[in-house]
Amino acid sequence: MTIRISADSAPGGAGPNEDHYRTGDAWALVLDGITRYPDDGCVHDVPWYVERLGAAIAARIGDRALGLRAVLGGAIEATADGHRGCDLANPVTPGATVAMVRLSAGRLAWLVLGDSAVAWRDGGGAVRAVSDERLARLTGAPAVEDVGGYRRYPVGYIAAVRNRPHGFWVASADPGAAAEALTGEVDAAGLRDAMLCTDGLTRLTERYGHRWEHLLDRAGREGVAALCALVREHERGDPVAMASAKPHDDATGVHLGFR
Repeated sequence: MTIRISADSAPGGAGPNEDHYRTGDAWALVLDGITRYPDDGCVHDVPWYVERLGAAIAARIGDRALGLRAVLGGAIEATADGHRGCDLANPVTPGATVAMVRLSAGRLAWLVLGDSAVAWRDGGGAVRAVSDERLARLTGAPAVEDVGGYRRYPVGYIAAVRNRPHGFWVASADPGAAAEALTGEVDAAGLRDAMLCTDGLTRLTERYGHRWEHLLDRAGREGVAALCALVREHERGDPVAMASAKPHDDATGVHLGFR
């Protein structure tokens, strides 16, 4: 099987892009860095974290003896080792959502942690998309408030639910979070394509009514950059988005075409 790869990452504003992607001969990953909270106990910024986590995953994902949860857990631990002088027990220490896939022995294995997404399409055109929706499903959440210039949950609530049972899970400093990732695998024979996206790109399906089939088709024809341009076009025409504190989010995708 040969793989044709297209990838792109578009920053959401003038600041650094906090998304990250990497690809290899038979694997791909996307990371969506969590916008930084004030007083997070770390001297490093979010791009520092996602770049190092991505490198640590890339160093391990080629080892087929390791399942994807083990790959991610080892990468989280290695990244934490790189800044043990920071307060890694801080509930908002830098972190990221994760999506990755690996092709091996005729199977496509996938992993999702947080609200990034993986989608794939079989030879008959059927599409399945997976994202970790545990944050969105939480009940009893307090009202969001202004924290560091963004509307978000207060730190006290995050401390109670982030990387906690019955809460939600992301990659940060605890390698045990990898055990909570959603994983699976599918027969690669007959697969047409697959795509990994951060939530800045899945706005196309969640807000703007596009079907995954459309995203896969367009990425295959025009490349992922066309999808990044499309989400920006929708956002600029969306008065609700443009009135928010964060009208654009970093948007990243990797499309894999199989032959």
